[in-house]
Amino acid sequence: MYRSTSAVLAGLLLAFAAPAFAAPESREAPRIIGGEDAQTGQYPFMVSIQRLSMGDSDHGRHWCGATLISPSWVLTASHCVQGDRPADLAVLGGVTTLSSDPAARASNVKAIHVHPAYNSGNSLEHDVALIQLSAPLADAQPVTLRLRPDASYLKPGRDFTVIGWGDIDISEDRRYPTRLQTVQVPFVPFAECQQAYGGELSRGKVICAGREGMDSCQGDSGGPLLLKLREGWTQFGVVSWGEGCALAGYPGVYARIAEKHAVDFIEAVWQKD
Repeated sequence: MYRSTSAVLAGLLLAFAAPAFAAPESREAPRIIGGEDAQTGQYPFMVSIQRLSMGDSDHGRHWCGATLISPSWVLTASHCVQGDRPADLAVLGGVTTLSSDPAARASNVKAIHVHPAYNSGNSLEHDVALIQLSAPLADAQPVTLRLRPDASYLKPGRDFTVIGWGDIDISEDRRYPTRLQTVQVPFVPFAECQQAYGGELSRGKVICAGREGMDSCQGDSGGPLLLKLREGWTQFGVVSWGEGCALAGYPGVYARIAEKHAVDFIEAVWQKD
């Protein structure tokens, strides 16, 4: 299942029937499991996609994660925004803690661009999307995208960082933190990941990472899979989907940014302000 809060909304509306966006029933949307509170300002590029119809506070409206890639552009997952209009959403940046206090928020989204080859079926290929903001975010500190070949970093023993405001309770209860969470997840080779997911995975298009007790989860969709390199925080993937959350043998699946079709899409659409 997608790792967005779509499943939560669908459950409220349909008494736990099929989740929004018709996600496969066997999948569970990701959340940060086994992590810890992020430090204030530690990830200045992290933003919250707010669904304006969902609540009266920033915490209640949180829908998906995303990253600021330039002052007016945000990268997220296609399944987070497919079918949405700009007026449906707002992008909130510059915060580590999502306020629970009631406060109105207006849309600041100018345009939504879903990857044209995004497959909303079982494979979820090309699960990347771009959001253009109506005005640059103040004091923007964008993340670096890995748009060059990345194979040298995808090796056993490599630990990536995942962040988000998603569910932190591994039980069937849902517990969404106000504070941004961060966790280290080990890289999982494609062959091993394919043993878990079979034909649903497309070689070269995804990165798998995570282990029992440490994973992304519901509410974390669209957020980044990161490494701290010499040039700073660098994003290699986008939180996409997984079987359950932090289950043994079922790592999280991330859309791979350096994959050719993802690079072509980003470079064709992104106007680097």
